[in-house]
Amino acid sequence: MACLHAQTSEPDLPRPGTVLTADIAGSATVTNGDQRKPLKVDERIRIGATVSTGRRSMLTLVLSNGAKVQLGSDTELEIEEFGQAPQSGTTKFADLKEEPTISRTRLRLIRGDVQITVKPLKASRGSSFLLALLAGTVRTREGTFRAMIEMSDLGLGVCSIDLQNGMAEFEPAGGAFAPIPTGRKLSFAIEQDKRTGAVKLGEMPKATAPAKK
Repeated sequence: MACLHAQTSEPDLPRPGTVLTADIAGSATVTNGDQRKPLKVDERIRIGATVSTGRRSMLTLVLSNGAKVQLGSDTELEIEEFGQAPQSGTTKFADLKEEPTISRTRLRLIRGDVQITVKPLKASRGSSFLLALLAGTVRTREGTFRAMIEMSDLGLGVCSIDLQNGMAEFEPAGGAFAPIPTGRKLSFAIEQDKRTGAVKLGEMPKATAPAKK
């Protein structure tokens, strides 16, 4: 697979794109600074905010570049960056077949699981879509993938990435971007130093066959 990152300069995108809540099942909240409040359907979310779901709850976000982000139960996601060039027209974000104007997106999954669908980006013109995880960073320009983080209070846990279709790359902490194979889940054991925040990655233990009697 060819590298997804086009060798272009980053576009100047001073204006934020639009992030809207499309569907809520159960409870969901948004946090801006010290303020936290319940989310409503069709509510616009500020860039830099953190959204979270309660137990047995789901939340769907749609972005003005056509991307859809579905948060599962007990999930927390920060919208670190979303800039987009001005666009015209009244097409609903969820109905877009490709992004209408160049954009730059960076989300961070803090805990829980998300499924993300990215419509074809104008990557050759500088568009990008990144999802940061404890284990590293996912980068895509088109496709659907699922990511999960599950951690214990001791700083031990697991992170997994499953590319369902399209094209994506993963850059593990301290490594380099490499293609993610479609249909084969990548899983990592994680150890995070609670004092410094430093993360160590390890291979998941291999399944062993039961001993013969």
